[in-house]
Amino acid sequence: MGRAPANGKRSPPPPPPGRCHFWLPNKRRHCANSSLPSSQYCGNHLPETASGAGRRVPCPVDPSHTVLEENLEAHVGKCPLKKQVAALAAQPYYSKGINSSGAEAGRDITSAEKRAAVYRLTEDEFRGLLGKIRSVHAAAAVAMRESYLITGACDKWMGGQVDRKVPYQEKHVAQQASIVGNMKEFGLLRKGSTEVVAGKNVAAGAQAVVEFGAGRGYLTQVLVDCYGIRKVFLVERRSYKLKLNFQNIKIFHHS
Repeated sequence: MGRAPANGKRSPPPPPPGRCHFWLPNKRRHCANSSLPSSQYCGNHLPETASGAGRRVPCPVDPSHTVLEENLEAHVGKCPLKKQVAALAAQPYYSKGINSSGAEAGRDITSAEKRAAVYRLTEDEFRGLLGKIRSVHAAAAVAMRESYLITGACDKWMGGQVDRKVPYQEKHVAQQASIVGNMKEFGLLRKGSTEVVAGKNVAAGAQAVVEFGAGRGYLTQVLVDCYGIRKVFLVERRSYKLKLNFQNIKIFHHS
């Protein structure tokens, strides 16, 4: 085995052939995009010093990604998040900046600005803030009982015997299976069954599940596989970076 660098950090492993060489430290993997024919990087991560590379600037609609400055005007008109933001703003319950704590109208407070506001506090002001937080927590907190329950119905997932096209991580499986186990404990679930009607197998006493904040539909996928629930409705206001598990969507659609 090779020795670790002097700073204690290991160098990233080489990327798969044809993949962008840009390393994503938070995800501990390389960018999933293909590299350009003339570079080790994809178009999103092409260094500004590279030949023919233009200057990249944050997208004003969604600063989490960047675009070439020369394409900015055209990109803003078709940014995927723009339609989503417009649809949200059109909802009767939406009020922009309602949680901004007195910030300028129409302007969100960034995380950096929030941290800076805390750093500017004097020691007495900071202690006063901590006192308020503890007081509110004490008034609202209730005793929390830890409950880790795994039912036999989830053995398939706990044993990793699932379609490998479905994302599988042991820590997430244990979490979802325990949620399902606690739902069962509270009497919210029952195993699905079928009965013959007009010569066809149909669901008997079928349950319907609505999952709010569904993300990629991980929990509902476990319910589908372990409890035979086929009537599902997933609600997600804004999935991170507009990603979702299309394999799950196909499974639910055809059920």
